[in-house]
Amino acid sequence: MIKSEAVKAAFREYYFKQKLVEAPDRMDQREFGYALFGIPGMVRHLSFKNPGELTAALVREVPSDVYCSNALYRFPTLPMQEKQWQGADLIFDIDGKDLHLPCVPLHSYPVCSNCGQASPPVEKEYACPACGNKKAEYVSIPCGKCIDGSKKEAARLVEFLTGDLGIAKENIHVFFSGNNGFHFHISDDSYRPLDSQARSDLVGYLAGVGLIAESIGVRRSPGSDLAFVKFPRSGLDYGWRKRIAEELDISASSTIRLTNIVKEKGGYSAFKAELDRITRQLGVRIDPQVTTDVHRVFRMPGTLNSKSGLAKFRCSLDRLDSFDPFVDACVLGSTKVQVRMKTHAKVKLKGQTFSISKEEAELPAFAAVYFICKGLAEAA
Repeated sequence: MIKSEAVKAAFREYYFKQKLVEAPDRMDQREFGYALFGIPGMVRHLSFKNPGELTAALVREVPSDVYCSNALYRFPTLPMQEKQWQGADLIFDIDGKDLHLPCVPLHSYPVCSNCGQASPPVEKEYACPACGNKKAEYVSIPCGKCIDGSKKEAARLVEFLTGDLGIAKENIHVFFSGNNGFHFHISDDSYRPLDSQARSDLVGYLAGVGLIAESIGVRRSPGSDLAFVKFPRSGLDYGWRKRIAEELDISASSTIRLTNIVKEKGGYSAFKAELDRITRQLGVRIDPQVTTDVHRVFRMPGTLNSKSGLAKFRCSLDRLDSFDPFVDACVLGSTKVQVRMKTHAKVKLKGQTFSISKEEAELPAFAAVYFICKGLAEAA
């Protein structure tokens, strides 16, 4: 049995029995697409009138990945220039790899780009033990710190969306991506007409990019790098002004204190550099391309991710802290699958720890598929 057949069998069983796939609203105006096992590229420009049609296609085709447009079109099956764009949902993507956590090298497995040989995590310069090649794709099995880091970033984004933008919680839908991060879908019609530039501006605000010192009252003295402080009339009690004020431990009555802080930093330019550092620390790290692309097809909720075999899984905003992707989003069955391991690897799924050091092992499908999708095993 080749690699894709082992995984495809588990995916087929899931889609035949599935109860988690969520069809989007106004689905007849969406473009759908999917990738197939063993075939490069994506089948796109598809349309489904109702959830029944979609489910039938999933069972028939058994795709490796399933996507749906965030955009609404008048004619979703036509070429892009003829679809007639009608607006797009606001989407955010928090990807664990973008957090650059220090733990990642400890659980990243190099897979040789030449022969496909996998190796245990290495801290020294990599060289494939089989062919000597020095180029590899690094495959990460996220640890608890990775998931917690993504959760904290997700909670920070919720704070911005509800507090700064005034989006109601019931319009914020959070999903585990199926691999190592979270997707946010905003179901607020007032954001659908936004073009790419407006969405880019929104991403910049959330990330704290380009926040000017004048916004919190620090102004450059004419003809020099000296600064003086004149707080805005609207105060420091909202949005980024409030965050910066709390970080600097100042209030609207702290003119002298802020003036001294600026002097201690070395003047206007040095304070501006410090402000940039603070905003990068307090802002949300999201993938800007995902949010600004108004024609993007996005992984469908409830479908399986071919990078892990886990599902894109809906998370409750109020219970995000207790969400465990390796339990909640691990939805494949337990049929036994014989695998040949490419390297010693370890993962905890559905409360069971799989630490496989021998060359061949018999594992439940959910664990076997996880290792195969990560490129760390193949079907025996």
